[in-house]
Amino acid sequence: MRSNSLAITILILLLALIYLGFLERVLERMRLTRKQAIFILLAMALGSGLPAIPLAEGLEVNLGGMAIPLIIVIYLVATADDNTERLRVLIATAVTVIAVFFTDRLFTQDPDEFFLNIDPLYFPALVAAIVAYALGRSRRASFISAFLGVLLVDFIAWGENLLRGLKNITIILGGGGVFGAAVLSGMLAVLLAETVGEIRERLHRT
Repeated sequence: MRSNSLAITILILLLALIYLGFLERVLERMRLTRKQAIFILLAMALGSGLPAIPLAEGLEVNLGGMAIPLIIVIYLVATADDNTERLRVLIATAVTVIAVFFTDRLFTQDPDEFFLNIDPLYFPALVAAIVAYALGRSRRASFISAFLGVLLVDFIAWGENLLRGLKNITIILGGGGVFGAAVLSGMLAVLLAETVGEIRERLHRT
């Protein structure tokens, strides 16, 4: 209940910032208009409340938490400036997958004992965001790499379940909805890119 309230608060704040034009530069770099961004966020929020769609045995997808943002990621990759940026995204995604994969295995999943008292569901998002930004650098590349990194780790978990014969365990891609680990990692990566970029620009002016 607490996490749901936090997600709703963040969503409302994000919508307000976009509507008031405070994230105009970020949207410009992501090649999205203000209206498009608001529409996408609302669609993701509505899609999160719908039942997950089965894709394969033991694998389902949440519309708001995975399907819709994946379409956005495909759009961002397709509209990348050049192949160099696409290659940077590919490398950043691969390293992010490795980092998130081993993070899941190194740290306990007990919230009461978890590192720095961070929710274990969100810790992979934080790791993905930091790694994706460090290698992706741009807002677009950071978002894509962080999102795909978490998505691919979920696919790996599904594959491991099949190999172990754990067919009764279902992996839901984007199971956390609009603020699940995949979407949150992308947003955090963009926030890091924007914050660091702004600081560097200010330092350059002085």
